[in-house]
Amino acid sequence: MRNLKNIFLMLIMVMFFNVLTVNAEAPYNTYTSDKDGYINRTQTAYTPMNKITTINNEKLKTPEHVFVDKEDYIYITDSGHNKIFILNKDYKFYKELASDKFGAVKSTFVTEDKIYVVDSYNSTIFVFDKNSLELLQEIGEPDSPIFKEGYKFRPTNIAVDIRGNIYVRSTGSIHGLMMLNREGEFLTFFGANPLKVPIVDKIRSYFLTEKQEEKLEKVFPDVPTNLAIDGKGFIYTVTSSIKSNPVKKFNISGTNYFPNDMVGIYSMESVWVGQYNNVFTVSSEGWVFEYDSTGNLLFLYGGKDFSSSRLGLLNRPISIATNSMDDVIIIDQGTKLIQTYRATEFTNAVHKAMLEYQEGNYEESEDLWSYTLKYNSIFDNAHVGLGDAYLRNDRYELAYDEYYDARYNSGISKAFWEIRQVWLENNLNIVLIILLILLVIRFILKLLNKKTNFSTKISKKAGIVKKVKIIDDMAFVFEFLKHPLDGFYKIKMEKRVSKVSSTIIYLLVIASYIAHKKWTNVLFVSDGRYFIGYKLFVIIFVAVLWIVSNYLICSINDGEGSISNVYNATAYALTPIIVIMPFVIAISNVLTLEQAVFYRLPIDLIIIWVLFLMFFMIKDIHNFEVGETCLVILRSIFTMLIIALFLFVLYSLGNQIYSFLHEIIREVITR
Repeated sequence: MRNLKNIFLMLIMVMFFNVLTVNAEAPYNTYTSDKDGYINRTQTAYTPMNKITTINNEKLKTPEHVFVDKEDYIYITDSGHNKIFILNKDYKFYKELASDKFGAVKSTFVTEDKIYVVDSYNSTIFVFDKNSLELLQEIGEPDSPIFKEGYKFRPTNIAVDIRGNIYVRSTGSIHGLMMLNREGEFLTFFGANPLKVPIVDKIRSYFLTEKQEEKLEKVFPDVPTNLAIDGKGFIYTVTSSIKSNPVKKFNISGTNYFPNDMVGIYSMESVWVGQYNNVFTVSSEGWVFEYDSTGNLLFLYGGKDFSSSRLGLLNRPISIATNSMDDVIIIDQGTKLIQTYRATEFTNAVHKAMLEYQEGNYEESEDLWSYTLKYNSIFDNAHVGLGDAYLRNDRYELAYDEYYDARYNSGISKAFWEIRQVWLENNLNIVLIILLILLVIRFILKLLNKKTNFSTKISKKAGIVKKVKIIDDMAFVFEFLKHPLDGFYKIKMEKRVSKVSSTIIYLLVIASYIAHKKWTNVLFVSDGRYFIGYKLFVIIFVAVLWIVSNYLICSINDGEGSISNVYNATAYALTPIIVIMPFVIAISNVLTLEQAVFYRLPIDLIIIWVLFLMFFMIKDIHNFEVGETCLVILRSIFTMLIIALFLFVLYSLGNQIYSFLHEIIREVITR
């Protein structure tokens, strides 16, 4: 009876702990990014698994670096113990690497047969046999003229490619990584960050000597913090002093394949390449980033642990690695421990989908990306991945829809190109027949016109319609665009147009703007469908501010034009917009990114044409010389800024007065 009771209690305890494990939540949120780089919350990608503070009955003193080899053996570098602990794939102690020659070990890199140990104190790279742990080679400062001239060799982290070339991150190396051959001979510098120099110093550099420029370069260096290498030989660096593109992916020629606007933060300390060519980084603030092979953010999680007690949060992480089970292993030097994380089912689905796609199994990747979207329907990376799979399987419409959901312009362009090609193949003969019919109709109409002269009758009827003032004013648009200088004269001296027609033109300009934002191809105005009302308000406000400011300045400078002249002439100066924009909108919807020039060229033409007309509007309406016109424009812009500043101050004061009165009224009501 007692045994049954004990078994019953054990079952309850097992059920209780199982429930706790299943319902346990990570002490942080997980985020991903959309196509605009905005951070959105998503499902938990990794859950904290374990903390390791002791290895082989020795407490970690100053853990520096973690490396995982292809067999999932884990190499923990501890400069406090001055040795490398080696763990098996179950995180159990396997053996250790120590040597009397070590001064202060900093990091390791492990190949199939060798262990490279970086000793920062001795500025030496020790090479050991992986199996016997026998010392094979010592690589010190290379025998190269650059080091004899005072350049320091202070290695902290390395990466080794399949040819045995060694890429060294050296403290204070402003020229990037050092590249050594397998014998330790210096080859070249590699993967330097662009020099970040303030604008004043850029201007000043034109007047500096060569030696002064060299001194200036040493003032603002962005030295890579860490590096990694993948199976294809791409070198990855991370730089803690850069925010916009802290992670870079270099090929052998030094070209960076990652975008300059990738999501990142300052203080990134370590980088690691996973088995799916996904890139992991960790910042000293405790944030863990995972990117795909093209630099798009997949997951962001973690956070700062101020109490040193919550599993999953980090105090001062300095190194990161992953194994074949997608566990994330992080060295937290602030709390002297190793933190591990386990990938969730959602993350496993994302990784498997990436792997299937990379291996060419597109149908399998379709299923996996679709499965991922069940977890998070707004996960842009899944939509892009699914679109890629559809595109590979010639399902172009579906690919277009997925790319469109993610607002992934490059994919939208590729899918639309294929859709357009298929449509042309199926309908080109119909298009040619229609064009031929139109040519025949045109020829027949010309013959009929010679016999009946019906075009003259149509012109007479059009002339009768044109006698309507508003129609005549609107028809004047085309005459104005042919001869704008004569048009300004007629507007000013002959009162050729009315305020009603000018108001209609203003409304048509507004309608053209709205149509442009709503119906232009999403490739060219990807954010045009959002905040149209707000953008339109800003444009109208600026336009009104310009008309008022320009009229005031022109009046002060004895301009001859009236406010009515300015109102009408400005409207007709904007008419290129309503004439050209409908064609731009129409043609944009049959273009891809490769033909973007046919969209941008007419847009640039509109801008140049309108600016030209606005200049001569001011000159001719107010009867100024060219120099006076330029001066009036500058003064008008300055006046706009003053008026805008005054309105802003007025708004701020009014807002504060309103808040003050509101608080007083609330206080009176509550009492």
